[in-house]
Amino acid sequence: MSLANLKVNGLYIILFIRNHPPIQNDFHWGLYFHRHPDSGGTKYHIKQQGSGWIPDHGPNAEVLKSFLLVGLFRIAHVPSGWEGLLDQTIRIYDSQLNAPGITCRVWVLWVLALLQKSINGQTILKCSNLNALEIEVKNWGNANARGAADNIQPRPVTTSAMCGL
Repeated sequence: MSLANLKVNGLYIILFIRNHPPIQNDFHWGLYFHRHPDSGGTKYHIKQQGSGWIPDHGPNAEVLKSFLLVGLFRIAHVPSGWEGLLDQTIRIYDSQLNAPGITCRVWVLWVLALLQKSINGQTILKCSNLNALEIEVKNWGNANARGAADNIQPRPVTTSAMCGL
């Protein structure tokens, strides 16, 4: 699998295992926006530093080679011209990462809730039920976690059945 196999302007949830052997439903969550088949896109996630969380967003040309990556789970197609709005929306909570109860999964779900909102009659994320999407992602992650632990390549890429893609 190469970057060329990812959908340009596709928004993906990315999952990583945290333990070896993997523990069911225990993942590090993030987002990946794919811009170009050669140069990749932008990885968005938060990471723990000390007792708090910090944003760690930036360009990534080798997302499929990321350490402990379970895989990529496509959830949206971002309309051309909306890339700046997407970036701005994903970063909205960057100054609020140390609110009680925040985790990387909670942060992703907060961002996805924003992406469900209509802007000029269009929405980026067409999933109506984030709880069902979370279950779908966790089930897929659990099914593929052992492959991540064993570093089986290529890592899987799939598309949500709930997001109208």
